Amino acid sequence: MPSAKVLERDSLHLKIYVEGVKPSLINSIRRIVISEVPVFAIDQVLIVNNTSSMYDEMLAHRLGLIPLTTPLDLFPKIEECETGMVDPAECTVRLTLQITADDARTVYSGDLASDHPDVKPVYSDIPIVKLVKGQSISLEAYARLGRAKEHAKWQAGLASYYYFPKLTVKGEDPQCLARCKSICPDAFGDSLNEFDPYRCSFGKLKTCENLCNGLLTVDWDRFKYIMNIESYGNMSVDKMLSEAFRIFKVKLNTFIEALEREIYRRTSAEAGEAKADNV
Repeated sequence: MPSAKVLERDSLHLKIYVEGVKPSLINSIRRIVISEVPVFAIDQVLIVNNTSSMYDEMLAHRLGLIPLTTPLDLFPKIEECETGMVDPAECTVRLTLQITADDARTVYSGDLASDHPDVKPVYSDIPIVKLVKGQSISLEAYARLGRAKEHAKWQAGLASYYYFPKLTVKGEDPQCLARCKSICPDAFGDSLNEFDPYRCSFGKLKTCENLCNGLLTVDWDRFKYIMNIESYGNMSVDKMLSEAFRIFKVKLNTFIEALEREIYRRTSAEAGEAKADNV
């Protein structure tokens, strides 16, 4: 029976223990989180005036990489935006930047003004360009919903997992314990048998095994994992994971519908051939 247990959690990071599912399923969730969850990112820039030392193309590129808050509940679904089921303007937000330097200064992401109060730079202190006295920038930028499979600037966060480690101790050795503690400081107590598998990855334990000359055997439970999910700040990790499961469900339904259509087509064709033979 599939189950999950939260080990660590805050607004931008989630660490969970998962068991009872196949690697293909856990990897599907990972891939959807890193490449399918939509966020806003600046995609088009109209530069009216730029007297800074930075080329227009470079300026537009830097603007595109600024993460923007993305309240998905306030906008159409990404599938509707991609297929043209809604007006493209509903999936787009306009931002402006108008600055003339009275003295030497740095232009930051917080200087961008958004037409939508809930879509703005996640961090206000990302440097964009330095201006000297008299230099100015005036531009309009258009952010749209997109996915990281199109470009990395639309990536919402990171996701990874590793197999839940299983440790077999064949003997006690203070030197082995010291080596393992240096690799996984929080995982081991006063002996090798006092081990917390939640606090050390499978790869680190393999290093520990190699240093202990056969006193330890490290294996993994095939259907148990530790999964880490981290948001870049565009949305909370809860929202990001919820959207990932929604997208996964859409993909499964699309696959089932396509499969049913193919079965119906083949069944109809076979029925037609049988009828022709009878005639």
